[in-house]
Amino acid sequence: MTEPPRRRVPVAAEQSVREERRGFFRIAAILGVVIGIPLGVLGIPPLLNVFFDEPTVPVNGAHTEDGLTIWVESYDVDEGPPRAVTVTLGLRTAEPWAFDPAAVEMELSEGDHVPLESYVAPDVFEVGPQGTLVLRFTLAGADGEAEPVAVRLPEPKVRFALTEEDH
Repeated sequence: MTEPPRRRVPVAAEQSVREERRGFFRIAAILGVVIGIPLGVLGIPPLLNVFFDEPTVPVNGAHTEDGLTIWVESYDVDEGPPRAVTVTLGLRTAEPWAFDPAAVEMELSEGDHVPLESYVAPDVFEVGPQGTLVLRFTLAGADGEAEPVAVRLPEPKVRFALTEEDH
């Protein structure tokens, strides 16, 4: 004959084990959120910069990418009010290249980065001999002790060190 279906009767010890597991998972979820959010906000961006940050070109070095070679020819600091820095970049290109001044900035030893004030360059650098790009930054709002450290270009993404200590 067939047996009647069995019904499981919970035992008190088994229920307490389930509740302990639920409590453990609740605590783990809360700790995951409490630790995960600060780690994601504060820890991940510096870690990504280690792997994906722009290359730094040392003094007297050059950056070559996609047939474009760029280097710092000189930089001058004008102490007269307002303080200004003029950076002259030399370049050679294997194909026409248009300079995009958006997001070009100068990194200072102290304080915020300084955006590009003005520049002198043709609309498009043609293939062939060396071209010159002159960048001018005004340090009017910068700390008086701040010195130019580097120039950052967004395209190609590269950082040119202006001092020996910074590379």
